[in-house]
Amino acid sequence: MQDKRDNPVALALYHAAVGKIVLDYVEQIDSEAIERAMERRAVQTLEAMRRILEDERYTDPECFEIIDALVMQFFKELEIKVERHSEYD
Repeated sequence: MQDKRDNPVALALYHAAVGKIVLDYVEQIDSEAIERAMERRAVQTLEAMRRILEDERYTDPECFEIIDALVMQFFKELEIKVERHSEYD
């Protein structure tokens, strides 16, 4: 397989796999701390998405701009760089 650093999706999947291994280990120690951190991140992501949905700058009737912004927020949360949208960064 090619170097994970050259493929952002492979890198994200690698991080997820390593994260699962770490989570399996850490859950044996303090699963409540992990759950609190996970909930905080989920709430932050949902809040960012809510702000996008309420942003009146998006005026296209088909909501393509909103959908694009939501997808970009999702990738941002996963720390995946999407090259075709680099002009918006």
